[in-house]
Amino acid sequence: MKRLLKIFLVMFKIGFTTFGGGLVMIPQMERDYVHRYGWVSGEDIVDVFAVAQSLPGVIAVNSSILIGYRIAKVKGAVAAVLGAVLPSLLVLIGVAVAYDAFITAPAVLGALRAVRASVVALLCSAAWGMRRKALSDRWFSCAVALAAFALALFTRVNVIFIIVGGAAAGVLRWLIRRGRGRARA
Repeated sequence: MKRLLKIFLVMFKIGFTTFGGGLVMIPQMERDYVHRYGWVSGEDIVDVFAVAQSLPGVIAVNSSILIGYRIAKVKGAVAAVLGAVLPSLLVLIGVAVAYDAFITAPAVLGALRAVRASVVALLCSAAWGMRRKALSDRWFSCAVALAAFALALFTRVNVIFIIVGGAAAGVLRWLIRRGRGRARA
């Protein structure tokens, strides 16, 4: 029970202190779950974020469910998702009640501009921090990342096709490596 409460409180803190969506949570989730508590490995968390990003739904919810499940099965998943969602729900209820006064306040508009800039920095930080784990096969990973980036930036290809293409490239790479291993044996 103590562990479930800790999972809930860690996700509640993360959910309450991060702005800008689930991707912004990545550095803090990695810091807490990998480095502070040692509940999952760095490689596991990269895999969790890859799966969470490629599933339908919100990455914060998806990743909290996957990490919570990894730590304490179904009860851990429930504790983590409640911790991740509850802060947003509480804040959103408060904002909805005072929406008209809140959204037009000059101080709020200024704060939102600064938060947007901070979100970009946090996303870059998350990408930089995960680069070694995510790009273990440098040339292949860089080629796939550059291709995905170019498709997303310069074409109107649906994101799901880019994700499926990345997965297909990874499976193809694995099949090629497996075939080479058998040829040597």
